[in-house]
Amino acid sequence: MLQIPQLLDELIANGRWPRNAQEANAQNLEPLAAPERVNQLAPEETCLYFLPPPFLTVREKSAQHDYWNWPQFDPSGIDFDLALDIGDFGLGSDAPILLDYRLDRTNPRVLRLLYPRDGSPNRWVIMANDFPSFVEALGL
Repeated sequence: MLQIPQLLDELIANGRWPRNAQEANAQNLEPLAAPERVNQLAPEETCLYFLPPPFLTVREKSAQHDYWNWPQFDPSGIDFDLALDIGDFGLGSDAPILLDYRLDRTNPRVLRLLYPRDGSPNRWVIMANDFPSFVEALGL
C-alpha cells in the first residue's frame, strides 16, 4: 500500500483539500487554487479538481474504468501500481493528476497527463518534483 504524503493528510484535516464528495463537488463553483497558480504549473490549464479520499491506484481505477488502458492515456508512461489518482483539471478534462511513487516510495512526484496542442501523442509530464512543491506552488 502506498503512503499518502503527511502534508496531504494535513490538508484534508484542515479542510484545505476535499474530505468527501460534497466538498469535492463544491470546487466546481469555488476552486481551491487560483487560476494563475494552476497556469504556472500547467500552462494549458486554469482550474484543478482535487479528489477526496480514499485515493486509488491507477490499477484500482483501471479495474473500474477501462479508459486508463486507452492509448490517449499513455498507459506505458506510468506504473499502474505506483501511481495514485488525486485529481484532474476539472469537468470534461480527462487529464488526471497523479502522485508518482516510482522514484521514491515516501516522497512522490506529481504528474499530469499533457494533451499537446501540436498533435503529438499525449504523455505524462512532471507537474512538481514532490507534493510539498505542488502545494506551495498552488498556495494551498
